[in-house]
Amino acid sequence: MEERTTRKLHIEAIRTDLNQILNEWLHLHYRISIILVVIALFVEIGMAFFIAQSEILTTSISRYILKFIIAPSGVAALCLLVSSITIHQEKTSYQTKIYVISLMFVVECFIYCTAHSAFIAIYALYAVAIFLTTTYANYKLTSLVSTLSIVSLSVSELFLKWDLDKIGALDSANQLVQYLVAIFVLIGCSLASAVTIHYERRKNEASLKREVERELMKESLLYDELTGTLNRKALHEELKALEKAPPTTPLVFGIADIDHFKSVNDLYGHHVGDLCLMEFSCFLCEYFGDSSVYRYGGDEFCLILRNTTLSTAEQLCERVQNRLRRVEFEGVPELKPTASFGLTAFSAQEGSSRLFNQADEALYEAKIVRNEIRTFRRPPVFSDTKFHISLNDDMSGEA
Repeated sequence: MEERTTRKLHIEAIRTDLNQILNEWLHLHYRISIILVVIALFVEIGMAFFIAQSEILTTSISRYILKFIIAPSGVAALCLLVSSITIHQEKTSYQTKIYVISLMFVVECFIYCTAHSAFIAIYALYAVAIFLTTTYANYKLTSLVSTLSIVSLSVSELFLKWDLDKIGALDSANQLVQYLVAIFVLIGCSLASAVTIHYERRKNEASLKREVERELMKESLLYDELTGTLNRKALHEELKALEKAPPTTPLVFGIADIDHFKSVNDLYGHHVGDLCLMEFSCFLCEYFGDSSVYRYGGDEFCLILRNTTLSTAEQLCERVQNRLRRVEFEGVPELKPTASFGLTAFSAQEGSSRLFNQADEALYEAKIVRNEIRTFRRPPVFSDTKFHISLNDDMSGEA
């Protein structure tokens, strides 16, 4: 159950990273829409200057500007406005955003392909609109964009004639062939995108599986198999981290073990001993937190208690002792295990290297009595000056 929960947490974390990447792609998709509109505007203005200087202009320059610059750019700007409002709405779902951005891009393509259908190469914009959706790995979205692109191309080519000088597909065999080729190209793009999405999904799932397995493997190296607490390797890494970055808040290090644990194994068997260890570790985690408890070996557990004073740590140890005394083991009601604790406060002057020895010394004192809590007491420090004065006083007294 715990492994499934851990696996689920890892999957959620990795999916969050993937969603972040997709969200970045969504914003890139939106910026490409802006770039398309800006480039189209400059191209239209450049064409207007070129046509105005040539003899191919069949209408007034003002009408040309209105029809081929202001009208398409204005509608495209409205599409950008809709996209901008959608993408910056925090309450709008991610799915809604990708659909709006993708569909507005198709509308922009439809506008430019209708206004400038004389240039057959402009139909490539629809292929761009389709391929931009493959990264989302959403079959429905890509299918919708593909269908709308084909329908838009057909409407623009067969039923609309924005440029009166353009020869439609129904008016010329050559234009009809070009139209059919464009349709087949878009169908090919749609199929290629579907295949890409299929393998993109498989790749993402495989990557997700590998990442989860890697994280679980990494985590298994830091956790004790029997009790589920952190293990000795994790303790050493944490002590190294404390050495590099000493805490700025109070920290207590402790060692705890079960009294007469060897007798428990000898009298009741290792199965009962394991149950005793699991119960004890559960109580430690309950009062000190999962990230604070480390199984060092056998029945010995270490504690790293951050932002905790010695007095608070002693109170928590007493609660663990009380809980342990009340526990009942099935089949062995006479078993009432007790535990001893040795505690020491972290000192910036000494670092973390001496924590274990100090706590072990305190535990040794507690084990003499059993079911006790002892704290390491640092000896008082005397200055050299006071020490010399006391020697002089003694010598004067003897004289």
